[in-house]
Amino acid sequence: MKKLILFPVIYGVIFTITFNSCSKSPRCWGSDKNKGIIKESVVINCFPATDKHEIVINDEAALKAIFDSTCVLPSIDFSSSTLLGLYASGGCEVKFIRQVERKDGGKIHYSIKVKECGFCKVLGFSYNWVTVPKIENAEDVSFEVK
Repeated sequence: MKKLILFPVIYGVIFTITFNSCSKSPRCWGSDKNKGIIKESVVINCFPATDKHEIVINDEAALKAIFDSTCVLPSIDFSSSTLLGLYASGGCEVKFIRQVERKDGGKIHYSIKVKECGFCKVLGFSYNWVTVPKIENAEDVSFEVK
């Protein structure tokens, strides 16, 4: 009789471990997503020399000012685009759902939903750099990490 009770318990434990481990969980399938008025994601493989986690960059000089001179920076057309950065992190396997929306009165809201799964202790993080149509006033941008 004990064997019949242990059988479902053992499979339940195996199922839980399998689908909550880093890359096996359905929550982790897929890739990062961009929504709203985001033109494109931008890859910058250096950390900015700032303690800010919410960044609005409107010109080449401002971009170069927050990165070390050895950092290879992407080419961005700042005449028609603004670069936004929002730091977010999560544990183990992490996916970022980025959304930039235009709100009432011309305000811009950049939000990131962090999807994380797995039981490992690895930290995943990103500044989530994206370009959006030109924003003239940096004070018109609000940020949120969910």
